[in-house]
Amino acid sequence: MRFTLLLLLVISFYSNASDEITIHIGETSYSINDSDKMLTNTELEIELSKIDFSSVTLDIDYCAEPSLIAEAYSAIANSKPSVSNIQLKAGGSSEETKCKNV
Repeated sequence: MRFTLLLLLVISFYSNASDEITIHIGETSYSINDSDKMLTNTELEIELSKIDFSSVTLDIDYCAEPSLIAEAYSAIANSKPSVSNIQLKAGGSSEETKCKNV
């Protein structure tokens, strides 16, 4: 009985663990969760299709180009049309002098 209860808790933890992801939108590229791997728009869509999730937080750097944000939405829609929740979060420095593409 204890083993069954423990097994159910472990399964529910792991099924919810990948339910939410964070996409970091940098100045010129993307990354997913805590990964150091920088992705292009096409690579982002491919990686998203491999992950099971239903909720996304877009962590948008101050220096991110607006087109990158639109492309992230497009990648999410193309890879996981069933995503039910997308949240926005601002990040990075708010000083334009720190942006490389200005």
